[in-house]
Amino acid sequence: MMRAAKLVRQLYEAYQARDWEASAALLHGEAVVEMPATAERLVGRENVLEFQRRYPEPWGDLSVLRIIGEGDTAAAEIEIVAPEDTFRMAAIWRSADGLLRDGVEYWVTVGGDEPPPTREPARS
Repeated sequence: MMRAAKLVRQLYEAYQARDWEASAALLHGEAVVEMPATAERLVGRENVLEFQRRYPEPWGDLSVLRIIGEGDTAAAEIEIVAPEDTFRMAAIWRSADGLLRDGVEYWVTVGGDEPPPTREPARS
């Protein structure tokens, strides 16, 4: 049985390739993906894949920066360089039955937020 870390890497690489068949083979039929920043919740493999397929192109080049995992849990840091912005995403996944079952994705726009006025910007 494949460990979650390998499944997660393969999933995001399949997304980058727009290989929906390979993506489907990695997702549990009852997969759930939550995106807290937008309060979106995708339930079921087909809904997760439909969300990805319908995302407006060009959505950019996705790179897996790192994967950390053990057993049925893995976290990934992903970077997407899009035509207008660069995004980073942290994803945490749990696998079940050898497939990715429960995921949460935290998205940010690189440089998109200003530090609070009570703090000096930490830039070097």
